[in-house]
Amino acid sequence: MEYLIFILFLLAFFWILQFVQLMLLSNEDFVGRHDKILWVVIFICVFPLAPFAFVMYKIARLSMNERD
Repeated sequence: MEYLIFILFLLAFFWILQFVQLMLLSNEDFVGRHDKILWVVIFICVFPLAPFAFVMYKIARLSMNERD
């Protein structure tokens, strides 16, 4: 039981960390006009998977910027 609480605490911390990083990005950091608000909706509606998807999105954007 203690392990479950610890894992849930880590996941909640990771979710908050990624959400804060999303909020710190400016609108110009995204490709589309409404991308930031869509990410907020994803974070709220699909909260267990959203931080992992956002990490993958950041990695993909970084690799796209390196190619340019």
